[in-house]
Amino acid sequence: MENSILSHFSSFNRSFILRTLSSIKYGRLYITMKDENETKPRLFGNTSTESIDSSEPKCSVIINSPNVWTRMSINADLILKGFSEALMVGELECDDLVALVSIIPRIQKLFFRPSNDSRRALQNASSHYDTSNALFSSFLSPDMSYSCPIWDTTGKEETLEEAQRRKVHNIIDKADIKPEHHILEIGGRWAYLAIEATLGEKRVEEAGLKDRIEILLCDYRQTPKPSPAGFDRIISVEMVEHVGEEYMETYFRTISELLNKENGIMVIQSTTETNQQGFHQTRSKIDTFMERYIFPGGYLPTVREIIERLEAGSTGSLELESVQSIGPHYVRTLRLWRESFIRNWDKTKLLYMKERGDMTLLDLETFQRRWIGYFSYCEAGFRAGILGNHVITAKRPQVLSPSGIVPL
Repeated sequence: MENSILSHFSSFNRSFILRTLSSIKYGRLYITMKDENETKPRLFGNTSTESIDSSEPKCSVIINSPNVWTRMSINADLILKGFSEALMVGELECDDLVALVSIIPRIQKLFFRPSNDSRRALQNASSHYDTSNALFSSFLSPDMSYSCPIWDTTGKEETLEEAQRRKVHNIIDKADIKPEHHILEIGGRWAYLAIEATLGEKRVEEAGLKDRIEILLCDYRQTPKPSPAGFDRIISVEMVEHVGEEYMETYFRTISELLNKENGIMVIQSTTETNQQGFHQTRSKIDTFMERYIFPGGYLPTVREIIERLEAGSTGSLELESVQSIGPHYVRTLRLWRESFIRNWDKTKLLYMKERGDMTLLDLETFQRRWIGYFSYCEAGFRAGILGNHVITAKRPQVLSPSGIVPL
């Protein structure tokens, strides 16, 4: 059994690495996978049928052992060290090491910090959120809210759905939403907050709110303004983590451009990293696991980073109003999600197999372990205080009338 799991782990890594290699456009890398009894090389990089520029590197690599894929996945610097170790023990052969080393940096950029432009952002979001509604409904509460709730702190027994509703109304209160306001929610996959604020697409129709809620399937950078005045309120729940480090300032610039210039209010809720010397500096193996298999392109900012990028992106036109820490509420939530996922797995895997059609039992075992690992890892992170979750409110600067000044 152990050998079969290791074999499948190697197969899983191979699929991921080959898929990533298909994105490189520089040089020509021919890979022959003897570990899979292949005799015809696969071409990666510049696949043009025209003659290649002589300045571009070209090399052929022969994979003799499936261990190569595992080596490239578990090492902190991923490709270079993995290739080097495999070469030393004969698991890999290369006819031009200089050319290979010239191509490797291009490959590493795809693994570490790939640009989160509109196209890649869509791919990254789809990688996680388009997994399967059957999967998400197996562990989420009926409202399908996939973010940190706020539990009652008096010890009163309550359901996860009640805690999620409290979270939503906490955001609505901070945004000071009025019936006449035009509101934009960025990243609201199942429209729960939008429905609560007025009282996905299917839920809006079921609630009879099609005339009041519009679902736009577009990148946040392509959101149209409803009018020259913009949106009165902009809300975003656990979306900024998916923007990517490179685009955080762009994210807040976009929000500022879409928000009413006179009295607009922005409220975001974000999972954060509370340790300044945490995951992104050390590049721990488990961090690589999260970014690769769970949230591709994701980046957990610190609260300070969010505030600094908000200031820069809005060019000072949005002032910080409040920061609320709710991270400890995620510990119980992740435990409940994990328990529900495990409890409903037999039903979920049947629906998932029906949707995918091409999954083996080993594929399913790997998929199940990946999600259990995700829940467990995050629960431990919040429990240890390494991860946090914050609700951040910012608004346009207000000029008080004389009657609104607090008497001295």
